[in-house]
Amino acid sequence: MNLKQQSVRDLPGVGPAKEHALAALGIHSIHDVLHYFPFRYEDRQIRPLVEWEDGSRVTVRAVVSGNAVVRWRGSKSILSARLRVDGQHLVLCTWFSQHYLKSRLTDGRLLVVTGRWDAKAQRIVAVETSFDVSEPRSKGLLPVYRANKELGSRQIHQLIGKALDLHADQLLDVLPYTLVQKYRLWSHRDAVIAMHRPRSAEDLRQARRRLAFEEFLLFQIQLHWFRMHRKDSTGVARHVPDDAVERFASLLPAPLTDAQKRACLDILRDLQGDRAMARLIQGDVGSGKTWVALFACYAAHLAGCQAALMAPTEILAEQHAREAERVLGRDGVFVRLLTGSVGSKARREILEGLASGTIDVVVGTHALLTEDVTFCNLGLIATDEQHRFGVSQRSALRSKGTSPDVLMLSATPIPRTLALAVYGDMDVSSLDELPKGRQPIQTIALSMSQEAEAIRLIRRELSAGRQAYIVTPAIEQSEAADFTALLDVFDKLREELAGFRVGLLHGKMVVDEKEGVMRAFRDGEIDALVATTVIEVGIDVKNATVMAIYNAERFGLAQLHQLRGRVGRGSYKSYCILLSEANNETAQARIQTMLDTQDGFRIAERDLELRGPGEFLGVRQSGLPQFAVGDLIQDHRIMSVARDEAAQLLASDSFWYSPATEALREAVQVPIDETVYRD
Repeated sequence: MNLKQQSVRDLPGVGPAKEHALAALGIHSIHDVLHYFPFRYEDRQIRPLVEWEDGSRVTVRAVVSGNAVVRWRGSKSILSARLRVDGQHLVLCTWFSQHYLKSRLTDGRLLVVTGRWDAKAQRIVAVETSFDVSEPRSKGLLPVYRANKELGSRQIHQLIGKALDLHADQLLDVLPYTLVQKYRLWSHRDAVIAMHRPRSAEDLRQARRRLAFEEFLLFQIQLHWFRMHRKDSTGVARHVPDDAVERFASLLPAPLTDAQKRACLDILRDLQGDRAMARLIQGDVGSGKTWVALFACYAAHLAGCQAALMAPTEILAEQHAREAERVLGRDGVFVRLLTGSVGSKARREILEGLASGTIDVVVGTHALLTEDVTFCNLGLIATDEQHRFGVSQRSALRSKGTSPDVLMLSATPIPRTLALAVYGDMDVSSLDELPKGRQPIQTIALSMSQEAEAIRLIRRELSAGRQAYIVTPAIEQSEAADFTALLDVFDKLREELAGFRVGLLHGKMVVDEKEGVMRAFRDGEIDALVATTVIEVGIDVKNATVMAIYNAERFGLAQLHQLRGRVGRGSYKSYCILLSEANNETAQARIQTMLDTQDGFRIAERDLELRGPGEFLGVRQSGLPQFAVGDLIQDHRIMSVARDEAAQLLASDSFWYSPATEALREAVQVPIDETVYRD
């Protein structure tokens, strides 16, 4: 049986409960289990204290010195004990929410601890503890998997081990042997095994190289097919007046930038042409993508058809709807908002208006995808933060119209060297210019020891009636320490900013709770918002003038730039404070780049230079297609090679008929029609 069709229930030890827990992680088949790859690796070799690097994970064999102590913060416990390391050094070790270990942490007890080393505090924040000191410590790399409450990383690793033992030999190669030989690639089977059981860093490099090339090649074959298919596909030539851009500009409270005008003219030509539009608008933070999207909706209205603008969250949809009503309403365009929070009576009215055609533009969330949403004449679909919607979701919206034109927005500029490879099936317009009057953001780099200076600046801005974001690193499910760090910052700022309203926002909150906090901040009911990166792509709060980022060295360049773009949206001078312990060259280079430029395209190019093959799995950049193994920044050369090979394959007769490429044709899973490629 095909591994994709073989249920996880066929693995020993997987019952209904575990099946449900795996499904929550997107794992349904044995194929899914085998291809659920680690998101990072830990080196568990025991090294002497002199070799420990600040902020790194260390594994230590130590002796408990003295008595362990438990403190409580609400329902959460903090367990601390002194450990003697290398027979002479005393260091503090802290366990979060593991008070039950106190009885085992007796004076003189031997143990092995893995955790993050804080050199300044001379402290290890423990993430794993073993009292079996005879257990051999692996000198290899320990894979760490994204987990949930029901299944931990270790359980997932054990389950994958069973699947490898039973089914690894059933993993088949989809690449033609000629390509495997040409690039000296490992087999798919060997690469999958090495991803889960790496014997060395070189093993991982070769495994990633093989799997990244494979998924990039499949992706590029799909892109090439869609591109060729679109050339032959017929759209609907919209009767949009030639002066549509000028008419739209007259509705705006400020002039369009030259970049916005170019993008609007691109859209105008697309709509007037007889080929269905498929255009991506990629722009820097604050470059005015929303107005370009509203022009597309306005042009569709002038052509006599309806437009839909879909956003990933209710709060973003509300923001777009308000702007659409403010701008397009001046010319009589009827705009409505459709989200899951809309009441039943209002929803019925909206559904009737869309079906009858009395509603010209609808702005909404996933609520637009439900079966009962029908349109009279849907001609244009625009999706904001397009990467947040799956292909099937975008297809579901397209199916509600007849050959609708499609516009996608992305807030992540990508290096020009990648644009053609990544978005080869789409036309791309870039907004590389900020609206006039937008003040540059003053970026300030401080060490963590200068935190008091940052707090003084925040308090000064709040006293002037402004608002502030304070961001800490994202909470990883394996990192209780990150959550505690977030709460520590929150507790400290509530004291330091006494008299001001301080809010808390993080990814572990339920959706309604998160959006409620964001609305309160937007409406001025919260002065300072302590958050993780969930606010990276969010609402437009013109009154927010400070973005303070704790441990900035733990963020990627693109992410830092996105966060900085949350402020500086009004007429007030704004600040981005980078609090960091940048103790390596790459982290220092990131901070310096943020000080040197605010150009998102230059930052993207610099990000490409800085991120090298030393990172096994780099931080994913929002706005880009997501892959299981390949990283578009780290592996851009592999993507370029895959693009060239895909073009050559599709141009050859052997691809369509040869048994050597049969597995590849099946893996691509697009409705390939070879006549598309024939003259």
